[in-house]
Amino acid sequence: MRWSSEGFVLSLKPHNEKSYILEVLTREHGKHKGLIRGVHSKNLRSIIEPGNEITAHWSGRLETHLGNYSIEGIKSWSSLILAEKEKLCALTSACSLITNTLAEKQPNENIYYGLKSLIQILTSGRNDWIKDYIIWELNLLTEIGYGLDLSKCAVTSEKDNLVFVSPSTGSAVTEIGAGDYKSKLLKLPSFLIDHKIIYSKEDVLDGLNLSEFFLKKWFFLPNNLHFPESRNRLKDMFII
Repeated sequence: MRWSSEGFVLSLKPHNEKSYILEVLTREHGKHKGLIRGVHSKNLRSIIEPGNEITAHWSGRLETHLGNYSIEGIKSWSSLILAEKEKLCALTSACSLITNTLAEKQPNENIYYGLKSLIQILTSGRNDWIKDYIIWELNLLTEIGYGLDLSKCAVTSEKDNLVFVSPSTGSAVTEIGAGDYKSKLLKLPSFLIDHKIIYSKEDVLDGLNLSEFFLKKWFFLPNNLHFPESRNRLKDMFII
């Protein structure tokens, strides 16, 4: 059995002395693993960094087998941001989150094109990329079945003045709706309601804390998984 598909490198892990396990996100085949050899060659090594776009050729006796990959580079996105450690960390973090949360061999075009759009934003030179990264994480939560409801207040049903999120339900709450429970609620940065609003470093940290809280609560902790170190490093870079 054989197939070829364009995709993005997610991860590379040692398998034995001669081969590695390459994980790729493809549009047609979802997150898919396969063995790859010769990764220490100079040409191949530069291609298989997380976030790089490739054409993957997979072959195996059965679809359920691990199979083997041969690959061709399309675009080395990571090389465009090598000198920008925050963006490079965000790219690695996004790939790690997909690796951990997406089921094997289940195509999801929203996640595929969402990652492609995020990579283009990270490599575009824009200064407000972290806002889009946080929005991407919240969209990932939605795609894996744990989306937040930021459309109206869970207490008053008001659609304006949303400033908090309930840690129990993931629903937005207004200042009035919060009442005496403000200290127990998560902060909702205003740029998640109006994407055109200018944000501060505190807003960024609030956004990272928000998505991290629900990723851990609803997915990582129930599945006994470690939160990606690359994601931890990314937040550390924005701690005031």
